[in-house]
Amino acid sequence: MLKRIECAYVPVSDVPAAVGWYENVLGLKLRSPLEPGRGAIMIMGSGQWLFLLPSPGGHPLRFETTGWDETGSPYEMFPLCFETDDIHALGASLKESGAWAESEIRDEGGCGLQLTFKDPDGNKFQAWQQP
Repeated sequence: MLKRIECAYVPVSDVPAAVGWYENVLGLKLRSPLEPGRGAIMIMGSGQWLFLLPSPGGHPLRFETTGWDETGSPYEMFPLCFETDDIHALGASLKESGAWAESEIRDEGGCGLQLTFKDPDGNKFQAWQQP
């Protein structure tokens, strides 16, 4: 009954600063002019929307799980995974911005190339590129 994820909501501490980061580092486009006190709609390359919403208390997207690896060790999980056609360019953009990102792009065979990173507010994401 569900077709796809149309949009996602991301908490940020400073909407204008976050808009600049998502535009410059991730290549998203701002949909409409910013309004004071409001969030922003960022558009990804395939048309989905990413809402950046003010979150004064700072509750970044991430959670701990023991179900991510074979050992059952605690892992700080990312709730969103983005697809990219150029993970190496993304990795370089993240590195240039000073954002936290894994030091290496991982080749997961049939699961493609993967890179985990955080935005300036500590929201944790993964990007992957098809094999």
